[in-house]
Amino acid sequence: MKRILTALSLVIILVLSGCTSNNSSKPFIFTGESDNWSVELKVTQAEDDYEKQDFTLQYKGQDVTSVGEITYNVTTKASSFSANGATLDENGIYTDTSESNVSNAKVTEKSKVDVNIEWNNQTESISLKNK
Repeated sequence: MKRILTALSLVIILVLSGCTSNNSSKPFIFTGESDNWSVELKVTQAEDDYEKQDFTLQYKGQDVTSVGEITYNVTTKASSFSANGATLDENGIYTDTSESNVSNAKVTEKSKVDVNIEWNNQTESISLKNK
């Protein structure tokens, strides 16, 4: 009886250790550049089907005030997000963070990520690559 309880305890410990959550997921970082912009999308996934996306857009030019309002669209096979009327900070940077329950529509490290940016009657498209 003692051997059975010991064996059962060992099995339970092994099962529970395999089920523990590891919330320190390694993020996927997608980057790309164009003549005027540098873009980064950092995607962090948790085991509870939540996905956090940190988006950074940086203007590479000298006159940040000339940019005005920005419209951008980020698309992947799994999802897309956009903003109209976004503005840069004094360093020429715009950041946005979102978190959602994405179930099966997660971005993967092999996802194709495209960014379209419009400002001052100009448009640039950038394909991001996973670092």
